[in-house]
Amino acid sequence: MTHKPGLDRNGKEVKRGDHVRLLHIRPSILKRLAGSEHSDVSSMLNQVLEVFDVYDDGLVWVSLSWQREDGSTEFHSISVDPDAIELVRK
Repeated sequence: MTHKPGLDRNGKEVKRGDHVRLLHIRPSILKRLAGSEHSDVSSMLNQVLEVFDVYDDGLVWVSLSWQREDGSTEFHSISVDPDAIELVRK
């Protein structure tokens, strides 16, 4: 299997550690979530997020963490389609 680069909606290559704006979240992702998880992931929309990983097939993952009132940290990562992200900075 050959390595495919992760791409944004403009065809620019994105790599782990780059920052992208999340323009769309797949409805199938949101449909599986409830309560605070749904709120957290929904709040990622239109934010600039760090690329968490890029799989060999070019699938891009972004992530964000939230501090909870009890001092704990919640972390969510989602896979995104190329048309759902726009490279902001390397």
